[in-house]
This record gives sequence, structure tokens and C-alpha cells, in this order.
Amino acid sequence: MEKLKVGILGLGRGLTHLRNFLAVEEAEVIGACDRFPARRERGEELLAPTGGKVLAEFDDLLAMAPDAIVVASNGKLQVEHSCQAMEAGCHVLSEVPGAYTEQELIRLRNTVQLTGKTYMLAENACFWDFLRYWRKWVQEDRFGPVSLAEGEYLHYLPHTLYAPDGSRLMPGEAKAQGRTDCRPIWRADQPPIQYLTHDLGPLLEVLDDRCISVTCQSAPWRCREAPLRSDGQIALFQTAKGTLIRIMVTLNTRRPSEHRFRLFGTEGSVEWFMYEGFCRRFPRDREEAEGWERVDIGVAARGDDTSTGHGGADIKVARHFTQAVLQGRPSPIDVYRCIEYALPGIIANRSAELGGAPLDIPDLRRQPFSGTIFWDAVGLPDTEPAAEAYQKG
Repeated sequence: MEKLKVGILGLGRGLTHLRNFLAVEEAEVIGACDRFPARRERGEELLAPTGGKVLAEFDDLLAMAPDAIVVASNGKLQVEHSCQAMEAGCHVLSEVPGAYTEQELIRLRNTVQLTGKTYMLAENACFWDFLRYWRKWVQEDRFGPVSLAEGEYLHYLPHTLYAPDGSRLMPGEAKAQGRTDCRPIWRADQPPIQYLTHDLGPLLEVLDDRCISVTCQSAPWRCREAPLRSDGQIALFQTAKGTLIRIMVTLNTRRPSEHRFRLFGTEGSVEWFMYEGFCRRFPRDREEAEGWERVDIGVAARGDDTSTGHGGADIKVARHFTQAVLQGRPSPIDVYRCIEYALPGIIANRSAELGGAPLDIPDLRRQPFSGTIFWDAVGLPDTEPAAEAYQKG
């Protein structure tokens, strides 16, 4: 196989995947599909020069016999579509969250095992550049044992209704227009904590760990544009190595969207807030009176094409998936790591429904977790970025 023949399912979020796979030299996009005509038109603009086809139905895309399918459908159908693709002989790159229920994750695991196909979760946040340095610094023991970690996903998503043409509206807009032809999108009633993979996934890779238990609480339902979901949820996870990880997700809070990450070691700390665009570090060899130091690393590395989405991370997802399939090696985020990213959020919501009761997170691996394989593919930096004293604004 000289080139990976790729099909794209879903041309909402999938339009970004389409652009990126067209830019990957080892891949060839042979087709894409979406049931919304307006989205198909956007896809045709990109695929027409290459001779690729844009279709309405997934079955017709599978009939083209692609080597791999990018599943960018709604989160409640991702496992159904992933399993259908693998059973048809395709490798799968799936958008997040990857699954909606524990039963779906079990089905996904079993299908990967039965078909022998490569599965990868398209968790782009793990490919941000600052995380490579964090992993390096943790391995070098710059902060001492990391006992506490935090991640926050702050993203205001009030457009929770679909119109028949595929466009999205806020409930207030639909009401003002007197529309009765709209229906909720899949995230309209999704528990916020179940959309935690962007934050939990990177922390698990930096720490080389997995979650074993959780307690979680829900905020009220006060956002008028998203009345079917809590305004936010906060979960506290314990990992197999004993670290506590706090994850907060809010999709209903009107504010600029961002991610926030923090590691607390016994000898030092490090943190990164997206709106700042750089890293604050307090390593073990720094005196307290000196305060934080600023390290200018962000989501992108030097030379990254940030126009490809999420600071250049999206095309890295496409490249690593393509290379894993063509070279016959494990994907950086395989089905078991997908489970360890997604299942904690599913169990966390169950805890919230029980008033914060602590719950165990089952281990769905066939063999015990022996360590992350993510960094084997991605690699760690061999240079040290310059640091300077942090000046408060």
C-alpha cells in the first residue's frame, strides 16, 4: 500500500480532517459523505480537483472500499459508525469523545480485537507542543513526585439546535424566529464532564497513568440557551499511581474559550493557560523568592502550520494515523487509551447523578496497563527553551 485511501464521514468537523488528509502526502482522500446538502457542497469544492466523490450516505462511502474512515459524526453515533467501518474492512480514526456509554466502549474494544483493524482516537490536544516539554520535565524529575494535577475545558457552546439545512441556532434565536423545525444537537444534553478527553487525555500521557476512581458534582441548569445540560461539572479522579486529577468542564459559561492545565509536584510546579500562550514554571532548583519563570512554549512548535486547526495539532493527528497504518505499528492513542480517556467522564457523570458518590472506574484492558505508548510515536524535545523571570501584567 503506497498511499492510504481515506474516506471522511461527516463534513462539519470532518471538513478540517478532509483538508488535512488532502495535505498528507501518504494519504489519498477518495470520498466523503454527509446528509446535509450545504456541507456536501463545501466538501465538493475541496475534492473536485482530486477526483474524489462526495456522497450522502455512509454505506455508499464504504462501497468505495477505502482503506480507512475518519469518523466525524455526532458523538452518540461514533461507536456505531466506527464498528461499521471496521467490520467493512477499514481502519478508523474517530473524533472525540469516541463513545457515549460504557457499553459502547466495550463494543468498540471487542470490534477492534475481532477485526484486527487499527483504531485511533483523534484527540488533538495531546499533540500540543508544551506537553512534550512537560513530559520531558516530569521524566527529568524537575518537580518532584506529582501528587496533584488539574485540567479545565472552558468553551461556551450555546448553539444547541440544528436547522434542517444543517446550520446551528441558539434556542433563543429559534424562538425569536418562530421556528418549530429545529432539533437538539447531540451535545445539547451531553453531560459536560463526558467531554473531558481534551484535558484528561493530555494529563494521563504526561503522567503515564490511568484513572481508577472518581467523585463528581454538577452545577445547576441555569443557561437558557442550553437547558438540557448542567452548566458545568467538576470531577476529582484518583489515578493508579495515586495522583489526584481535578477536571472541570463548562460548555454553558459565556466567556472566551480556553484550556488550562496545572501540575503540582512536591518540589515544583508548572502551569499553562491558553489565553496567555506561554508556560509558567517553578522547578525544584529555583528559589521561592525568585518566583515563577516564563517559558515561551505554546500549542505549536516552530515550523508548525497553525492554519491546519488547533495550533497545528489536527494535521499531526492525520499524519500519525496514516503512518501507523502504513507502517503496521500501534496508533499513538489506541482503543485502550481511548477507553482510558473517555470512560472516566462517563463514570464521573454517574457519580454526579448519585450526588457525588465515589465510584470505581473499571479496567477494560485485556492485559494490565504497562505504560503509555504515545511518546514512542510523538517523541520528546531534545532542546531546552529559554526561560526568563515571569513579570505579572
